[in-house]
Amino acid sequence: MQKEHIIYSGTVKVNIVKNESLMGKMTVDHITKVIKEKYVQDKIIVLWLMAAPSGFPFYQALIERVERDRFLREIIKKTHFFQFDDYPISRNSKKFSVTFRYLLENELFKPLRNLCGELHYIHLLELTGTDKDKEISIAYQEELLNLREKNSYIIQLKGIGMDGHWGFHGSETPLEMPPAMIAVPMNKQNIQQQRIDWPEFFPRAEDVPKTAYTFNVNMFLLADEIIDNVPQPTKEYAVLATYGTDDIINEIPSSALKKHYNAQAYITEKAAKALIEFRKGRENDKGYKLNNTTLNRLRDLWKDDANQPYSQQNIKIMEEVLKKLNMI
Repeated sequence: MQKEHIIYSGTVKVNIVKNESLMGKMTVDHITKVIKEKYVQDKIIVLWLMAAPSGFPFYQALIERVERDRFLREIIKKTHFFQFDDYPISRNSKKFSVTFRYLLENELFKPLRNLCGELHYIHLLELTGTDKDKEISIAYQEELLNLREKNSYIIQLKGIGMDGHWGFHGSETPLEMPPAMIAVPMNKQNIQQQRIDWPEFFPRAEDVPKTAYTFNVNMFLLADEIIDNVPQPTKEYAVLATYGTDDIINEIPSSALKKHYNAQAYITEKAAKALIEFRKGRENDKGYKLNNTTLNRLRDLWKDDANQPYSQQNIKIMEEVLKKLNMI
């Protein structure tokens, strides 16, 4: 495969790249070009960012680019930063280090401050773990909507959950909900992903918070531009289910990205392996189904010897989705 392989899924241009370093660099190259153009046009720049390992290559590439680009440093100092979602945990809690506020501050904002000086417009979702969180989430939603009504340009960087979730909007939440920030239960597939992503915080399923706050899909779709980043091979099933066909289904919330008029994805070859296999098969046979080798590899993604019932249930859910998409 060459440096970049491009396919289309609905409205989305999917760039399949060699590795996660190249994925981060290409994403930053694109975003830098866009925000410089919009900044010169006196737009208010808004970066709406996921806080997850999927975003780490972008964070690193952005930090490296800011270090050598004086004009970009000027823009970043005036950029508004928003997050997607978070756990209902207070800054005063001993568990605060599991929050996405903590991750963003330490992995992104602190290095950017070291290069740029003070960042004037960081908007963090300051949840408390109390009854006040609904009010806090509504106010946070209004902050973003108010900026959207001004002369702004909102670029969203998303990822895909192992089960296809977007933010924490999972299959249990209807896609047709009006735009909002909502509280959601953590489903079994999402819990398994959190344990894979953060084994130091969540050694057991019961250690993962039972609920989280998230913007829903129709709120996400209000962004002016959306970019998807998926580096991990553990997301192979989710990438296939999201981009393998033009279908948009409730079971895979990220598939709704295909509704957006200005969206593209940068995905590593490892994360896109099943997608490449499936698309190649469909080129020669419109009725092509996944072979057993690929299907068994996807089943292995959900295996968890410490929790066999979770594994079996998650594999069953995956297979039901693949049947609905006519892939098996």
